[in-house]
Amino acid sequence: MPDKFMTFEGPEKKLEIILTQPHPNLRSNSDGRWNKVVKAAGARILSKISTQSLDAYLLSESSLFVWDSWILMITCGKTTLIHALEEILTFIDKSDVDYVFYERKNFIYPSEQPSDFEQDAMRIHRFFSGKSYRLGPANHDHLHVFYCSRPGIVPEEDATFQILMNDPDPKVMAFFSKKNVNTSEEAGRLSGLYSLYHAPMKMDDYLFSPCGYSLNSIKDDKYFTVHITPEPGGSYASFETNIIEKNDYTDIADKVISIFKPRRYSLVLTTTKSREAMEIHDALTAKSPLSYDLIEKSLYGFDCGYNITFLNYIKTRGR
Repeated sequence: MPDKFMTFEGPEKKLEIILTQPHPNLRSNSDGRWNKVVKAAGARILSKISTQSLDAYLLSESSLFVWDSWILMITCGKTTLIHALEEILTFIDKSDVDYVFYERKNFIYPSEQPSDFEQDAMRIHRFFSGKSYRLGPANHDHLHVFYCSRPGIVPEEDATFQILMNDPDPKVMAFFSKKNVNTSEEAGRLSGLYSLYHAPMKMDDYLFSPCGYSLNSIKDDKYFTVHITPEPGGSYASFETNIIEKNDYTDIADKVISIFKPRRYSLVLTTTKSREAMEIHDALTAKSPLSYDLIEKSLYGFDCGYNITFLNYIKTRGR
């Protein structure tokens, strides 16, 4: 990521807002609304790609995705993502919101963050009443989650899959430094990220100076995104997608893990509640990847109509 931080924070904060119905003008940036949202978080827009259903913005600190009825913003570093929520509410009425999800991982340098999770949750409570949870153990990798939902709402079929990786293989991280590669395309191709999915997708990536990499990839209303912080002492990479896998997510998880070979990582699967979705949760926990030990397994059922499976893995000793 950018070189303005000597100790750059790779683990991210994430904000999702789902609206009651599509807003035809939500995606418009003719008034600079999305520039203002990103600026409020302490980041800037680098580039944008679009499909008929989706706009994907590559940011100086991660990504922003905008649909007609859904907003997803992911930021890393010392960003103030909660301020972005406040800016969004200048052009979206609270009464038009069905769901708000806010998430942040445990940080490598927590004392350098402008706020902690409890402070962020209190700011959200000014606008939305919700509940806070911690997924995973306090003394190991975990996620803090805040959510609120309109009473009685039944969500449409939805799934998000995240892979959060600490201490990836330094040999792989070398692909994401300008000392070793010249372009973002070279980094994406040599690392194998361009080959994660067989279906053709629009791609937009950026190689930061002196190191760091971000990738947005979209097709129709689907996306996957990758963010990489190679700095020694805080090396981190993340993968996220809303591409629904009807059988299970172990195939894409194996592909991503085989690229980065992290020392430890977390899998997070969030889906709407259904029998079919529970089978996918079960399949994800049925086997441990080769060379890794499963050390934490939790399933959370939220009263907003979503289930979350949270898994922690650590590399097997001697591997």
